[in-house]
Amino acid sequence: MEKGPADPVVKEKVLAYLETVEKAKSKEIALKIGVPKAAVDLAVKELAFEDKVEYLYITTTFVALKGKVPPPE
Repeated sequence: MEKGPADPVVKEKVLAYLETVEKAKSKEIALKIGVPKAAVDLAVKELAFEDKVEYLYITTTFVALKGKVPPPE
């Protein structure tokens, strides 16, 4: 199954939700914005490629707006 580009509306919803939290898991984002997790995963992947969000690996994977979470000391 081939995936097309992410829905721009989903990408905007992801960015808007991430503005309200420090970091979140994809599953949490999907529940809060009311779209399937697969759509969120695709949107986050594209947003990361566009350098708007970043993946954080803190015992598990989180997503955050680029530069919002300071690096560990």
